[in-house]
Amino acid sequence: MSRADACPDACLNDAEFDALARGELAPAALDRLRTQVQAVLDDPADGVSHDAVWSHLEQRMKRAARAA
Repeated sequence: MSRADACPDACLNDAEFDALARGELAPAALDRLRTQVQAVLDDPADGVSHDAVWSHLEQRMKRAARAA
């Protein structure tokens, strides 16, 4: 997996992310997420940075708050 493939949106789109938060993630999306996590565990240097994930999570939370 390349660093571009490890960006926060590479695995789950917004709807899937929301489903994950509700505990309702579809099996196919869960398999993609597991694959991505395993790839980062296998080669941590090639994974997405913590700061990138946190920043993206903050953006999603802000969008969700505005939509509520």
